[in-house]
Amino acid sequence: MSDANLPSPSGSPKKPKSGPVDIETWANVLLQKLFPVWYCVRYVSEMPMEMIGDINPRSFLSHRWLSVSAANTAAANSLEQAGDQWKDCAQLLKKIYKTKRYKRYLSMRNITAVESSVVDYDYQDIVEYAENECKDIPKHHAEHFDQLTYEVFGDKSQHFPFAYREWDGRYYFCNDGEPRNFASLLMHCRDKGRDLTVKADIEIQHIDMRTVEIMRSRYWVLLMKRESAYQIAYLVRASKIPCQLAEFEWRRSDLVFLVLKKTDYRTAQIVEALFHRHFPRGVIEWGRYLCTHNVPFRNR
Repeated sequence: MSDANLPSPSGSPKKPKSGPVDIETWANVLLQKLFPVWYCVRYVSEMPMEMIGDINPRSFLSHRWLSVSAANTAAANSLEQAGDQWKDCAQLLKKIYKTKRYKRYLSMRNITAVESSVVDYDYQDIVEYAENECKDIPKHHAEHFDQLTYEVFGDKSQHFPFAYREWDGRYYFCNDGEPRNFASLLMHCRDKGRDLTVKADIEIQHIDMRTVEIMRSRYWVLLMKRESAYQIAYLVRASKIPCQLAEFEWRRSDLVFLVLKKTDYRTAQIVEALFHRHFPRGVIEWGRYLCTHNVPFRNR
């Protein structure tokens, strides 16, 4: 069975003409109509699938990281527009992302990013930003350390805003202005082997694992490249199995969720074939990803 002769999600295959290649096309169309689930399983086992890539890249700007909140909200909005049968999954997705706050002392060695900057270049972390953008700021001696500390954290009675994400263990500073002095201070700490502990008001962004497990017990929420999802959804629907496409976060518009219900036993055959060939580089099960990427905040 040639991949080139399989039906595409854009519509039904054209009526076959005469010739050996068209006979193969006709045979594939007949197999799809007679044995749609078998055909779908065979298709996903043989289809080429583009790799997803890194969905949570490093950056000195936290808003360029993976946003679980944005991803779940986008998917939930798509499912709510798809009809009543998908509203349960939409509601579960909306309940997954949670926040809470603690006032704690925080070591600056933990901080790798800031919330905002006018710099557009995507440095890997805040220290790399300092190396390239803060060369004019003195940061070599103890006096420089004291001066930078005062300029960034002058009011010692204040709790400064930070955030911690439990799905990747990353801290970032919720800054107001350009973080040049803050970045220079962290660079001094790294170069001189120093540390600085400040009073912090930390927003903990975490996952409601109970809700994730409920979602996983009812649905397959599969993340993959958009073109692949369209092809699979076309064949799944041809098999009379309910499925729905749901948007991912806006930073990765090339990705989309394929959502299937676990109440239909036939979906297990399709998903098993999909995972056997393409997991985890071509397809990610969203619930599994959230469960396995978890670095709890240490409340002390």
